Amino acid sequence: MTKTVLPALALSILSALTATAGPSQEELIKKRDKKLGEAWVTKQPWFTDYAKAKAEAAKSGKIIFTYFSRSYSP
Repeated sequence: MTKTVLPALALSILSALTATAGPSQEELIKKRDKKLGEAWVTKQPWFTDYAKAKAEAAKSGKIIFTYFSRSYSP
């Protein structure tokens, strides 16, 4: 390849990667907050803070159940 083709190729690859980039941080935060506001979360005694969950598990002698979702995870 010539020296002029390489920058053009790099630019087209960069453009393709940028076009397929995921959602913004603000969109991910909105999705997370929406998920945490759903009835299956709010109507149960769930903890969203790991330190609090760990303390409660130690106090009650129960294990910790964790739920991860890709809808808002970066």
